[in-house]
Amino acid sequence: MSENTSNYLNSLNESQREAVEIISGATLVLAGAGSGKTRVLTYKLLHLLIKKILKPSQILAVTFTNKAASEMKSRVSKMLNFPIDRMWLGTFHSLSLKILRQHYEKVGLKQNFIIIDTDDQIKLIKKICDQENIDSKDISPKFFASAIDSLKNKGIFFNELKVNKYRNNDEELRKVYKMYQKELVRINCVDFGDLILLCIKLFKDNKEVREYYQNLFNYILVDEYQDINFIQQKWLEYLYQGHKNICCVGDDDQSIYSWRGADVTNLLEFQKNFQSSNIIRLEQNYRSTKNILECASILIDKNKNRYGKKLWSENEEGEKIFINGFWETKEEAIFTTDQIDKLVSNKVQLSEIAILFRVSAHTRSFEERLIAIGLPYRIIGGLRFYERKEIKDVIAYLRLINNISDDLAFERVINIPKRGIGKTTLSKINQIARLNNTSMFEASQNFIGENKTKVNLEINDFINNILKWQKIKKNFDHIELAKVVLEDSNYIQYLENEAKNSKNPENLSRVDNINEFLESLKDFENLEGFLEHVGLVMENMANTDSQTISLMTMHGSKGLEFDYVFLAGWEEGVFPSQRSLDESGTKGLEEERRLAYVALTRARKKIQISYVNQNRYSFASHDFNSPSRFISELPKESIELNDSKVIMENDFLNDFIDTENISNEYLTPGRKRMLENKKALVDWDFNQDISSERNLNANDRVFHKKFGIGIILNMDTDTANVEFTRHGIRKVYLKFLQFNH
Repeated sequence: MSENTSNYLNSLNESQREAVEIISGATLVLAGAGSGKTRVLTYKLLHLLIKKILKPSQILAVTFTNKAASEMKSRVSKMLNFPIDRMWLGTFHSLSLKILRQHYEKVGLKQNFIIIDTDDQIKLIKKICDQENIDSKDISPKFFASAIDSLKNKGIFFNELKVNKYRNNDEELRKVYKMYQKELVRINCVDFGDLILLCIKLFKDNKEVREYYQNLFNYILVDEYQDINFIQQKWLEYLYQGHKNICCVGDDDQSIYSWRGADVTNLLEFQKNFQSSNIIRLEQNYRSTKNILECASILIDKNKNRYGKKLWSENEEGEKIFINGFWETKEEAIFTTDQIDKLVSNKVQLSEIAILFRVSAHTRSFEERLIAIGLPYRIIGGLRFYERKEIKDVIAYLRLINNISDDLAFERVINIPKRGIGKTTLSKINQIARLNNTSMFEASQNFIGENKTKVNLEINDFINNILKWQKIKKNFDHIELAKVVLEDSNYIQYLENEAKNSKNPENLSRVDNINEFLESLKDFENLEGFLEHVGLVMENMANTDSQTISLMTMHGSKGLEFDYVFLAGWEEGVFPSQRSLDESGTKGLEEERRLAYVALTRARKKIQISYVNQNRYSFASHDFNSPSRFISELPKESIELNDSKVIMENDFLNDFIDTENISNEYLTPGRKRMLENKKALVDWDFNQDISSERNLNANDRVFHKKFGIGIILNMDTDTANVEFTRHGIRKVYLKFLQFNH
């Protein structure tokens, strides 16, 4: 062993040591951010083995990623100086797979069963939809794949799925789920969701197998406990019933993944689920300054559904958190990158600097600015803005309109959104182009000829659209052209359908990316200038150095830490996300606040927060943003606030606040908060302007900049349900509607 066996516990603080030395019963370790959670997990395993309390094969250690499992195994092996390969250490899925390989026949599988990936799932479901005459354009196979996975995470087999008239596409879902599972059995395959679900079935139906594993695992250790879902909790409860020794390590204040099924209730009900349980709090933080911790602790204390803990540190007091308001996005990006440039000139390593966003679309202005001033960066857990699929799709449309000889652009968008134009058709068009030495666009005109097949009609419509858009390009600016392309091609509708069929934030943010793309066009005089800029940007991105600044979403930052952290886009509606508030109410707000806590606790030395007063997508409305409510929840003595120069110089904020005798029906929640905050001398909670034109009635024909023409069905105080010609029924603010004769 590389460390002295008699003093390894001496390197732990009192709470850490207590967590390590408890070797029986149920223990919940509430590990605050930066409190040495990994050290406790590693030393817990080490302690069980060094003291020869258990053999490696008697320990079950569950992590959330294969990488975490590998690192833990490597760390413990190195400290012990011998391999621990016999230990059951891995993810819920990898450990379930290991069990199923031993007992495959008991769950109806054959020995060599295969795990299919997402692409194969979609193909299989599409095949079932075709057989059952379910139109994949109306109900996407991705919807079924996502819904089935969600059901499996809730422990529901296809034969247990009951009729639910409130569930989307209920009849079709029950039919597809049943056929999908039967088809998986027929081809001897399982999907990712089956691994844990079939393990539960194995334990439930086979007493002998269940008792074997209950007796085998003398001690269970679980990492990131706040992120487990319903079926994973049941899996643990089955195995716990043997020796009833379990230690779960997690942080209720860092539960930020409900969109992928994580349920913090499992952690909050630990004492209910496991008998005679202990709770140990790791509250000493080794990462951040005292000032950062004070801000994070006071913010998260606003949440009600938590055990509660108070982080503290022996680190230095540190600087205040700087909060900067800007009038527009470009101003925010310039200021932030200039601050980073100063850090770099002071010999700060690029790898110690990060910019975190609530919405991945907001990286665009920062990326362009970093490229302009020559600072290398990388996107963690995602793609750079101009590498994202939806952005490349729209750029390809614009490239083709600008140059119909651009075959690469033609091939990218001819079947996006799907038009039934496959590889065979494209191959034929390509052949015609080569034989006649023409572009594929011109070849497609020759290909369709007089033949009126469905595919040819789709190609003809595509050709006509491109020609129409070329005429529009001559008479309108490139921003209007892009909007028309998105509308006529049904691309936005295509993205919205993708978002409906998945809770993956990547899909939910694609429309945001398009909005950000339209905003970026404003920086250029014409389409040619923009396309030239994109070409240069892509070339610069290919020449990135190894040392880089990190850009990422707040979700993607969990588990990472940096000396200097810049938190951009702290505006109400952006953060907390309006979508989260609308869908989940108070529960959603508390998760957003936990996300703010995670973002703050990524920093070791210094944090700068920024927000923008002007709507980030000002082409869509004349609305304005208020700073995030989370800013007002930070302790005033620990922050330094600098509002937008435009607001301070024009001094219209006070005029706005001092408006008297205004009817409540014209006040947004943000403006109400501002008027209330005035009494507390908080003068920076700037919010939206409101139009006082309220002459609309039910059945009026109206126009909305995003959704077009519609009829008002009914009205509320400041919103209306409108049936739009192209977008169906939508709830929108009255202030964004114009009367249309």
